[in-house]
Amino acid sequence: MTQTSYNVRVEYDVPETPPDEIITALYEDLAPYGGSIGSSPAGGLTVRLFLDADSPVDAGTRGIEYVQGALLKQGLDITLMSGFEVLTEAEFDRRLAEPPVPELAGVAEAAEIIQVSRTRVGQLLAEGDLDTYHVQSLASGPIFLAAGLRGYAATEHNRTRGVRLSPLPLTPVERALLEALAATATGTPVPKSTAEHQAVAACIEEMPRNFQVRLHSQPADSSIAPALATLASHKLIRSRGVVRREAEPGHEDDLVITVLDKGHRHAAAPTSDGEPQQAR
Repeated sequence: MTQTSYNVRVEYDVPETPPDEIITALYEDLAPYGGSIGSSPAGGLTVRLFLDADSPVDAGTRGIEYVQGALLKQGLDITLMSGFEVLTEAEFDRRLAEPPVPELAGVAEAAEIIQVSRTRVGQLLAEGDLDTYHVQSLASGPIFLAAGLRGYAATEHNRTRGVRLSPLPLTPVERALLEALAATATGTPVPKSTAEHQAVAACIEEMPRNFQVRLHSQPADSSIAPALATLASHKLIRSRGVVRREAEPGHEDDLVITVLDKGHRHAAAPTSDGEPQQAR
């Protein structure tokens, strides 16, 4: 079995940080595993290791064993362990590459995302609709998590109280592509399962992160490629290629799709007969 590199983090609710000589001894004992020692967010002790293992369970079991042994050697109380986490090294690196502060939005940005007036943003906040995404209120106004607002606009607000949209002349393939992308980006079921929807589903490479969807690269003669171009021309989506740190062998030409707020609204908007808007 091929082994995978894992990062194992073990935390302890110690009443105080051990003295420097014990920390140094722990570093020496755990050096073969790239051990690092620091403070947890709650003020306890955190020990992190890197090791190759057959599975996350194997990595966690061995990692805890190595850490416990090192702590016992220094006379520390291993019963104070409060938890542990196991990540693949690739996932650990991905998290390190993420910005430390998520994308934030003020009232103006929130109004643009939800497609309402600034006054309406204040009303939605007062009604409690935006509490989940409300970070803090400053002298300049409330601050929100932008990603949360996008999800709210796509899955709650614009499906019930959204503004009236002008129909777009989308073909069945373009409509299916938009609906599938919007549903996948927000983690909701695709509303239909036509042949067009199935063709689109086969192109989806992986589940989204930060409301983005990754697609297989599409040849120019496929029906998906021109559909993507049409959706982009209507400002319903934005696409880009993968960056180096995202690229995987054989998938260097994949596409990363962001469904814009306008795209989410059109994906959720039915026609007068209850069917999605389509070009005839």
